[in-house]
Amino acid sequence: MKTSMTLGLAAVLAAGCLQAQDADVQTELASQRARIAELEKQFAAKPAVTPFQFPQELTPYVLIDATLVNTSNNTATGKSKLDFSNQPWFSADRWGLRGILNTNINSLTVVYKLESQFGIGDGGLSTTNVETAATPAGTTPTNGGTEPVLFNRDAWVGVSSSTLGQLTFGRQNTLARDISGIYGDPFGPAQFGYEEAGWTNSNNFKDLVNFAGSVDGSRMNKGVVWKKVTPSGVTLGLAYNLSDDTLVTPYANSTTQGFTSTRDTTACAALGYNSKSYNLSGFYSQANNAGFTQKAYSVGGNVNPNARLRVNVGLFRYSADQGPVNGQRTDNAFTVSATFAPSAIWNYSLGYQGWKANNAGTSAASNGNMTMPFANGDIAKGVASGARNTTYGAIMRSLSKRSEVYVCADYEQLTEGFHLAATNGYRNQTELGIGIRIRAL
Repeated sequence: MKTSMTLGLAAVLAAGCLQAQDADVQTELASQRARIAELEKQFAAKPAVTPFQFPQELTPYVLIDATLVNTSNNTATGKSKLDFSNQPWFSADRWGLRGILNTNINSLTVVYKLESQFGIGDGGLSTTNVETAATPAGTTPTNGGTEPVLFNRDAWVGVSSSTLGQLTFGRQNTLARDISGIYGDPFGPAQFGYEEAGWTNSNNFKDLVNFAGSVDGSRMNKGVVWKKVTPSGVTLGLAYNLSDDTLVTPYANSTTQGFTSTRDTTACAALGYNSKSYNLSGFYSQANNAGFTQKAYSVGGNVNPNARLRVNVGLFRYSADQGPVNGQRTDNAFTVSATFAPSAIWNYSLGYQGWKANNAGTSAASNGNMTMPFANGDIAKGVASGARNTTYGAIMRSLSKRSEVYVCADYEQLTEGFHLAATNGYRNQTELGIGIRIRAL
C-alpha cells in the first residue's frame, strides 16, 4: 500500500514538472519568434543596395566607336582600301569629365565639361599643338609644335539657371552647330537643348557641318555661348568667340593676324521652337577671318508624324569675301534625311545632301581641292565652282541601352571644279562599313 501511494505521488510530481517545463519552452519560443519578426522588420526598412554612382559634381563618361570601312578611290591609282581607322564613321572616340555644382544662389548652378578625343586604332590623342601665331619668326615654339592637346573637344565652364538659361566660356561647339544639329543629319537630337549636338564623325557627308562653323572650325576657341530653352518651347542663343591669336587651326589665318579684339572672331544668333510633333531652328553667323567678312545662315527642322518616324530638312547658304584676287564666294546646300525605328532594337536611316559652291577658294591654281566654309579664302591658290552630292544610310541594331552594332554606307559624286583630297582626283567615292559603338557612364 505504501509502495502504491509512493509511486502515485511520484507520477503526479513528474507530470507537474513536465507541464512547467513545457510552459517555459513555449514562452521562450514566443520570445524568439518576436525577436525574428523585429529583425525582419528592420531589414525590410533598410534601403535597397544600389550600384555606385559618381556625384553630380564629378561625372566621368566614355564613348568608344569602331568602324571597319572599305573606301573606293582611296589611292592615286583608284584602288580601294579596307581600314580600321582612328576616325569612326559615326562618333569620335572620347572620354570626359562633367559636373554640376549647386550654389548658394537660388536655382543657379555652376557647370563644366572637359572632353578629350582619341583614336581607338592606336590609342593616341587625335590632335597636337602647332606653332602659334605669337611665336616670332625664325624661333622654335616652346611646345616644340607637337605637344598633344588633351581636352581638344571641350574645355569650358559656365553657369546655368532655369530663369536665365546657360552661359558658358571656353572651347566648345559653335552655337550654329548645336542648333542645326536637329536637322543636319538623322543621327542628332530631335530638339535643341543645353547639350552639344555631335553630327556624325568621319564620312562623305560630315563636311556639311562647316556651314555651321567659325574661324576655328566647327568649334570655338575662347567662346562665349548663351542658350535658353523656354517652357513654351521657344529656344534662343547668342555666341561670340574672342580673337584667338594663339592657336593655329585649318580654318583660321594666323600669318598676318593682328592683335585686335575683332580680328578672327565669329558671332552667331540662333532661334528655334521645340514641340512634341515638330521642331524648328535657324541661325545667322558672321565671321571676321583675317579682316575678310564671312556669313552663313540656315533654317530647318524635323517632323515626327509618329513615335517611329522622323523626317529632317535643312537649307544652308554661305558667302565670303576672299580678297581682291579671289573675289566673292557663295555656296548653297540642302539636306533631307529620315529615321525609321520600328522597335527599340532596330533603327534605319537614310539621307541625301546637295552642295553647290561658286567661285570657292582652292588649294591650287588648277584642279585644286575645295576649301571648306569659313576657311580663309584670301590665301587660296585659285578658285573653282562645282557640286557635291552625297547619298548615305545606316542600319543599327541595339545590343543594350548603351551599345549597338551597325552597317553604314555613303556614295559621293563631285562635278565640275569640286575636288577633294579624300577622293584623290576621282569624281566619286563609296564607303561601306560595319561597326560597334558603346557608351559608358
